[in-house]
Amino acid sequence: MLLIRRAFAANFVPALALWCAALSLFLLWQFHTPTHAALESLARLKERGGIGFSMLAQSVAVGVLPFWFQRFQRGTHRRTDGRDLPFLVLMWALQGAVVDVFYRFQAVWWGTGSDPKTLIIKVVCDLGVFAPLVAMPFAVLCFAFKDAGYSWVKTRAMLGRNWIRQRVAPVYFSALVVWTPTLFVLYALPLPLQFPFQAVVGCLWGLILVVLTSQKTAAA
Repeated sequence: MLLIRRAFAANFVPALALWCAALSLFLLWQFHTPTHAALESLARLKERGGIGFSMLAQSVAVGVLPFWFQRFQRGTHRRTDGRDLPFLVLMWALQGAVVDVFYRFQAVWWGTGSDPKTLIIKVVCDLGVFAPLVAMPFAVLCFAFKDAGYSWVKTRAMLGRNWIRQRVAPVYFSALVVWTPTLFVLYALPLPLQFPFQAVVGCLWGLILVVLTSQKTAAA
């Protein structure tokens, strides 16, 4: 819990802004006709761009923007070196492709309805299967690989045998806090809008991951 509190404390101002942006985006899509039309245009762009659009959006939202926001963060965690930015952009682009494919499979498996049963099933599959088995370990391994100077030997030594409990578990529990309410809103949106919405909140998640996966924070 100390790690989670530290992550949120270090990112409170940008986190609050992004939560408000995500909520505003959903409410405007629901009740503001011009915004609804603009988001529908974005959805069509997403459909035309496909996975390429998702890779670009994820790399910018979760890779570039959190890197930039670190200039305004408080706290004792280590800031990301600018030389690591290309790796982070590539990492989140790959994650964006995987998430996009997962959302598409969710729609095929469970349908595109927004009824409570469908939403609950999708959220459980997301946070109960995809997140702990794929998304969280991938992020932790990539950040550890970066912190180890891109050496797999040093990465294995840094993580140790209990890396799932010591590294992945704190990130996963933080993900439950961040993503549980958000995913209910996300899966209530039409499929082409789900990934753009995810990218907005993903920017907050990227800020939290910078703290949770840093060497100094993980060792505290």
